[in-house]
Amino acid sequence: MHRVKNSVSKSFCLWAGILLGMLSHGQTAQADTTNEWAPVPSGPFHWQLQGTLDVDDAIRVVGADLFDVSADQVAAWRAAGQYPICYINVGAVEDWRDDAKAFPQDVIGAPYWGWDGENWLDISRFELFANVITARLDLCRDKGFLAVEPDNIDAFEADQSSKPTGFDITRADQLRYVSWLITEAHTRGLAIGQKNVADLVPDLVDQMDFALLESAHRLGFMHEFDIYVSQDKPVFAVEYLDEGADANAICPAAKQHGFQGVIAHLDLDQTPQNCP
Repeated sequence: MHRVKNSVSKSFCLWAGILLGMLSHGQTAQADTTNEWAPVPSGPFHWQLQGTLDVDDAIRVVGADLFDVSADQVAAWRAAGQYPICYINVGAVEDWRDDAKAFPQDVIGAPYWGWDGENWLDISRFELFANVITARLDLCRDKGFLAVEPDNIDAFEADQSSKPTGFDITRADQLRYVSWLITEAHTRGLAIGQKNVADLVPDLVDQMDFALLESAHRLGFMHEFDIYVSQDKPVFAVEYLDEGADANAICPAAKQHGFQGVIAHLDLDQTPQNCP
């Protein structure tokens, strides 16, 4: 779950030579050329994928759409000591993206239920569109983002449900693809996070750098990600007002697990509320 169709004005300019911003806890970003990545800090998380972004000074981590945020904006966040993460849809094609036609037609599958204009990708044959994904990772790095949020890494779960991808994706297929994504992100000096998919935690926690959860409190899988906290990797647990999110219930639960609790709108088009 995710997503964005109309957002802040698009800017595709590449911006090189960004001065290294100071991160929270006194950490400094590593230069991309070192193939090292700056650890993701914990703390208030502004996750917004469309609409005008108004990021408060108290925010430590900003999650924004790769295509719809300029390099200048990313640089400003870093200069303010905030850690920017780019959103990239790695498991489905969105027909409004400028690079949508670069995906071969035969890897485009069933519609992603609930999101118009979005269709699953055949990640069992990701080599056929790997160049599109690596170009996105390059753009993420070149705009100055420090990490990537890969969306829709749960295709194998969809194929076990009533809303299949059209490709019969296996768990092994998923792990092969995600492992490739981790390597490609780290090679570019980008941290990368696990987005949902509790079943993959044992396989991914040692390689991933943070976790981003949606509706984990409502669906009862928060405990599956406790191991991230035990490894000093932040977990951002987002619950949606559209699904009845209640700060009085969510915030104590997030605190108990050591997660940063966040309450947002499902369309991620407004400033979210962070738990204290």
